[in-house]
Amino acid sequence: MCRLVGRETALKVLAEALEAGRGGAVVVGPTGSGKTVLSRAAAADPDFYAITIRGSHESGKTSFGALAWLISDLPEGLASRPAQLLQELERLLLERAEGKRILLLLDGADLLDGLTVMVVSQLVRRSVATVLATVENLYGSAPEFQALWTEGLLHRVDLTALELEQTRELMEVLLQGQVSSAAAHALQRHSGGNPHLITLLTREQAGEGALVEQNGVWVLAKPLVFSGQVAEVMTVRLKRRLPAERALIQLLALSGELPLNAVLQLVPAETVDTLEEERMAEVTAAGNISLGAETSSEAIAASIPPGRSRELWEEVSAILDPASLGPSALLGFARWTLACGGKLDPQTAQRAAALSTSSGNPDEALRYVLSIHREQRTEAMVLEEVRALSALGEYRSALDSVERLMEMDGSDHPDSWAKLLWYRVSLLRILGCGDPLEVLEQARSVVLPQEADRKKRAALVQLVHGTLAIDTGCLSDVPPGLGDIASDPALPAATRALAGALQAQFLALSGRADQAMELLDAQMGEMTGDFPLPMSEAISIRVFQALIAAGEYARASALTDQLSDGGSPHTFCGSSADVAAGMVHALSGEADKALRPLASAMGQLQLGDPSDTLPTVLSLAAYAQLLLEHPEEAARLSGNVADYRCQPPAQFELVAGLLRVQVVLAGNPQQLCGELRSMARSRLDRGLVAPALECLAAAARHGDAKAAIELAEAAAQASGRWARVLYCFGAGLDRSDSALLVEAAEEAFQMGNVLLANTAARQALVHLTGRTGKAARVHARNALKVEHLSFRELRVSNTVEARMKTLTPFEAEIARRAAGPATRAEISKALNLSPRTIDWHLGKIFDKLHVSGRTELAEVLG
Repeated sequence: MCRLVGRETALKVLAEALEAGRGGAVVVGPTGSGKTVLSRAAAADPDFYAITIRGSHESGKTSFGALAWLISDLPEGLASRPAQLLQELERLLLERAEGKRILLLLDGADLLDGLTVMVVSQLVRRSVATVLATVENLYGSAPEFQALWTEGLLHRVDLTALELEQTRELMEVLLQGQVSSAAAHALQRHSGGNPHLITLLTREQAGEGALVEQNGVWVLAKPLVFSGQVAEVMTVRLKRRLPAERALIQLLALSGELPLNAVLQLVPAETVDTLEEERMAEVTAAGNISLGAETSSEAIAASIPPGRSRELWEEVSAILDPASLGPSALLGFARWTLACGGKLDPQTAQRAAALSTSSGNPDEALRYVLSIHREQRTEAMVLEEVRALSALGEYRSALDSVERLMEMDGSDHPDSWAKLLWYRVSLLRILGCGDPLEVLEQARSVVLPQEADRKKRAALVQLVHGTLAIDTGCLSDVPPGLGDIASDPALPAATRALAGALQAQFLALSGRADQAMELLDAQMGEMTGDFPLPMSEAISIRVFQALIAAGEYARASALTDQLSDGGSPHTFCGSSADVAAGMVHALSGEADKALRPLASAMGQLQLGDPSDTLPTVLSLAAYAQLLLEHPEEAARLSGNVADYRCQPPAQFELVAGLLRVQVVLAGNPQQLCGELRSMARSRLDRGLVAPALECLAAAARHGDAKAAIELAEAAAQASGRWARVLYCFGAGLDRSDSALLVEAAEEAFQMGNVLLANTAARQALVHLTGRTGKAARVHARNALKVEHLSFRELRVSNTVEARMKTLTPFEAEIARRAAGPATRAEISKALNLSPRTIDWHLGKIFDKLHVSGRTELAEVLG
């Protein structure tokens, strides 16, 4: 039943179609999409008498072929008298059904012979039977069967590929444990979301050691292997194909994608049409052809003998110019060329290396670079080597490659020159060696006034300078022209977008969140443009950090979801998505929501951590455990935090430091608050206003009165929604002002910081205790509302669904009735209890569920 993951809606639709009592339904989808499993689940109703009729290529060649096993129970000679056969078959089915509804399960209805379809059609039209059919190609079925659909007798249900989270869910059912995002992405990419392929691949990769269990999480330990059952299945499927179809499938599996005009020189157009109709192949608007999304190219390629692969490659190479290929086609052709022992020209190798790194495969990128002799490598190729080495965490080797290039200003092309500058400065910062500022000064000296690209080069120098200043936490060094670059239409869109993201991060960190958000709101469309992966990654990470610094956790969470949904975005894939999601949920106080992605990231990063992210992840996880009141586990995780191998970006280091100190000093509140205030002063001295406010807010939450005063004073000097929240929180605590605390609670909850919202609301209720008057009642009501809402977000165990399980069956019955329209008197009468007794029970129930009354109970129970 696990293969029904992601098919719940389709199952419900099928059940409704069958219950309607009309003709039935037809399930349409490619091989392996789960049509048969789904139809069997829908037919499991004991009210049905189900008969399975299987279509096949062989039975389709014979009249009544699929009905042969049923006809054998009828008098001989009826095959030549269809009308009488229909009557006898109807009698037989009604007799065997014994009053139940007859359900004909047509497995592969597009392969049924014409006479079998005629019988089925008549049984449906005479209301003798209901049909539940599966087809791969509805338009390839007999006309009489198509008529059942076009006339509205059959309801059509199309099965699409599983989405990323559905693929992860299916993998977790199969492996009986949590699956990391990196592992889920890998299976999604290679299966196209096909449930059958996901099932086969998951089991095979676990057996081959590509998927391994790490601290309770299944992670990707090495590239996927395609030499087992999946390859065998593909071999069997290929043998069923005509020679030309088989050749085209093999070509596309090995190459990934080819120009259609080249393919038509090797196979007939009819072959292309056939595979396209069956959704085995797809032709793009750009004139390229590839295998369908739900067909595993890698598995098919693994089933092709090396000799056959070389033979096909030679045929394609003779008619193909690599320079004319698009990105996908070129990458597949380059990979295929090296696998066959062929040679790549330097330009093709450089393009393939760039595409490989951009698709998250830096190891492959290095293979393309190393396939070219060193003396033939261009500057662009060396830069791709640097990109790949940096992605692998080989920073020293990457810097050595940069330093081996001749003069830094030797490039005539500003883009190549900028990339070289970017990597050299970044690597010097990461490794903590050399003087990045001196490199920047040298770069400025080569921006000549008379140069045609002077403006572009000057802007790029400022971007690198701004990045260096922000990532070292030296905000005073951020160049003042980033905002001008962001709004200059004469500069490239990517340059403007990155400048805007950097400026927004700088403004947010320096306590000017209102300006940061105004900039992001104005330019977010441009910042999420279709840029190459390195630039897209850089922009997205800066926007994320700006939102975090501005306290906009709800927007940061939405951005993370948008960039890690498995769709077209190229950023926040795998562990990056887990780290981002874990960070925003931990900072907002949603500990349970934080721990799942953090567990995924920890498991994956413990096998390989090229970006040196594990210390940050462990600090986040330790803090989340502390919020869940698991001090021993928090201490264990914190104790495992090793020093960063290299210098991390300042903002992430500051976040990790803030959370880690709260774990380490959790048993000594006085020392903790003193340390937090000291950290805040140090950060304020450096102009890092937002990180300083977070330290003071944490100390104030822990009950430090001095921190509350300092928080109000510091927040008053800052701007933006989050600064106002923190001012209200600090001033409200200092003055015992419930109105300010309620304002802080309401606004913090809207911004996604449920921990501060809950703390502020609880403090407001404390100060409102015993107070009377209209204003006090309004504040108390609002504070209680926020306290309840935020309480339910802090932990899974706080949700009403979870807390309902703590009620006795009798209390649960009262709760459900109280959530409905019944009056107190009606509930009393129905349960044969006095109204006073009902009130007493409701008081206990409201307390257990953490709701204020029947109105809120009805809202949360729906």
